[in-house]
Amino acid sequence: MSQYPTQIDGASSLYSPADAFSVKPLETIATMPVYASDTTISVESTGVGFPDEYGILSIDDELIVYTGKTATQFTGCQRGAFGTVAAQHTSGATVRANMVSAYIKALQEAVVAIEHELGTASSRNYVRKDGAVTMTGAKSFVDGAEFGSGNKAATGLVRLPNSGAVKWRSADGSGDLGLSLNANDHLVADAVIDFAPGQTFGAFSYPDAGYGNKGIVQIDPAGGLVVDSGVLSMPPSGVTPGTYPKITVDAKGRVTAGANLAAGDLPAHTHTASDIVSGELPHKIQKDGADVGTRRALNLVQGTRVSLAAADDPANDRVSVTISASPPEAGEITNALGYIPANRAGEHFTGPVDCGPHQTIGGPLENMAKHSEDFAAAAWDKNGGSCTVTSNAIIAPDGNQTADVITAVTDAPVLQQQIAGLADGGTYTFYVWARVASGTRKVSLAIVNNAYAAYLAGPTQITLTTSWQRFKVTGTLASGETGLWIVVRQYAANGDDWITGDIHLWGACLQQGDDPQAAYARTWASQAPHIASGLAAGPTVIAAQDNTTSPLKIHGPGSNLADSTLLELTANGELILAGGSGNGYRFAELGPASNPSGWAGVLKVKTPAGTTLGYILLYTNS
Repeated sequence: MSQYPTQIDGASSLYSPADAFSVKPLETIATMPVYASDTTISVESTGVGFPDEYGILSIDDELIVYTGKTATQFTGCQRGAFGTVAAQHTSGATVRANMVSAYIKALQEAVVAIEHELGTASSRNYVRKDGAVTMTGAKSFVDGAEFGSGNKAATGLVRLPNSGAVKWRSADGSGDLGLSLNANDHLVADAVIDFAPGQTFGAFSYPDAGYGNKGIVQIDPAGGLVVDSGVLSMPPSGVTPGTYPKITVDAKGRVTAGANLAAGDLPAHTHTASDIVSGELPHKIQKDGADVGTRRALNLVQGTRVSLAAADDPANDRVSVTISASPPEAGEITNALGYIPANRAGEHFTGPVDCGPHQTIGGPLENMAKHSEDFAAAAWDKNGGSCTVTSNAIIAPDGNQTADVITAVTDAPVLQQQIAGLADGGTYTFYVWARVASGTRKVSLAIVNNAYAAYLAGPTQITLTTSWQRFKVTGTLASGETGLWIVVRQYAANGDDWITGDIHLWGACLQQGDDPQAAYARTWASQAPHIASGLAAGPTVIAAQDNTTSPLKIHGPGSNLADSTLLELTANGELILAGGSGNGYRFAELGPASNPSGWAGVLKVKTPAGTTLGYILLYTNS
């Protein structure tokens, strides 16, 4: 369907005809079955003669319009065109190019529209290049131009002489322009008319405008004024609107820049203290010599058992501040630590031995978890590297720097330990101290059966804060079971948020019972099974941290040794005893003596430093 004169037609509205003059027949063969819904038709060759786009095909009784083609395919096919029915066609079917009446109709509509646009000979409103046509309506002429076979009359029309001050000039004033034909043979003159003083236009004459008379006004392009669509205005200067204490102007007084005052704009001047009669000056505030900030005021804040009293002293131009502190109240230190501390070092211990969570002596003891304060140990499984451990990085609840930082590597970190040697079907409670450096964080605790097939307790969500807290979870073994797993993990189903970042852990402990409150025992590679008292006889185990550390040391003020040792069992099994007035003694290996008398079975005696003093005879071979 023709779209002219509303818009220009294209191949989509005027169907492209097949090339009737092609040396090749305008038909080809389908190489694949053509189904009714197919928009791409595969053929042997689209060849020469088939239009590149918007061609018409026929297969059997179906007409098809395509919009594009490749070497072996017609694409963008519109099936069942011109009232035909889309159908299925076999491979090997003949595909032909077609002309249809729709193409002729489209061309007819386009030609009729063009004729209406041009009009008849008596009503034409355009000028042909040869000038051999009568034109109605408005006309423009230049001096000496011919129209048809006659010359333009000397009067009656506007006369624009080629010589003089009236001329066509380009809008930017770059040069003179005449009338010309554009690509569509239309007369064009993209120009302005420039009038000089005294220049006539028809029967009128306009002088230059002055202060007291009307006339022609010429806009100076550099004068800050512009004319746009007949409107005279002043263009923006580029300066952001506002109030400025400092501005820049050009030779015509226009503001070209604005700025605020800078320090260099003020003249140098020195003031004495007496010149300052009002206002406040900032003061530098420091803590231990380090800058905290610069402010006009310092605020002193009272703390726990710390009170402040301030008194204005105008006579001396000062404020006197008195700081008073009161000693801790009864029980505060114990509540903060979570246990009752022993007496000061060097004094004899008085009172009962406490069995709080940090003590490793006194009262019942139990911890079936290994490496209770060393989460970097291999006994603590990280579930394939889901987290890493930085050892001894944080001050623990007992005041020592033995707490670990656990850092998430994946978004599902897990820290867990498998524990054996438990009571058959027993109930056990898993304890652990935990915190975060800032804010809060949610993680979960759990107890899993030995086969890691079912939860015996949890996962239970806990919320970590910046304060140390001891968390617990309790589970019961099935009959016949003597092992389990203790777990600290990110558990998405609980809404935990330990997917990145750190948590701090210390003092993992597994004790029998639903909350036995037995004393916490620090462990390394060995477990600390339940005993009635840390000082009582029985299956008490004292384990060394490594093969260089003495597993047992007893100190006291009565020792004559420099380190106050009374009794020490070294890592290699030697026993050191302090002497009453001497240097003390080290009882070393048991073995034969090499001496002429033939003694055997002697105990070597050394100084605490390891120098051999002699031997103690145990028996002879008399």
